[in-house]
Amino acid sequence: MRNLKSYHYFWIVSSIILLIGLSNLKNEDSTIDVNIHDTYYVIEHFLLAEILFFGYLFLGLGYWLVEKILKKQLISILTRIHTSILIGSFLVYWIVILYTKILSKEDDIFNNSYEKINITLMTMFLAIIFIAQPIYITNILIALFRKKLTIG
Repeated sequence: MRNLKSYHYFWIVSSIILLIGLSNLKNEDSTIDVNIHDTYYVIEHFLLAEILFFGYLFLGLGYWLVEKILKKQLISILTRIHTSILIGSFLVYWIVILYTKILSKEDDIFNNSYEKINITLMTMFLAIIFIAQPIYITNILIALFRKKLTIG
């Protein structure tokens, strides 16, 4: 099996997200509720899937353009950190969703699965915005402006 590059992982995850979004397309009640202070934001799952699909697709496209088209070398540790945070957040989100669906009971008054999901979403969102995306931008900019070292 050949070595997968970081852009392959982003494209695989974007395809999975699109398939998940399409599987929920017929369910009209398929929404996510985000409570921020006194305001509830109700977002349709398919709209969220579209946004995430294009986000992961464009991140993979950015890596692909820099590596294949521009023939620039990215900093591998920054690429690994960024990829781990974004792919890991996708996996953690679905683990939390499955955990709450499997182990939560509808009649359990003390179990608030929506709160667990919202806390997970907000934690991942903050990690992506304040850690992963600055790493991505820094990595791309360093690769674009770094001069090739010539020996001799």
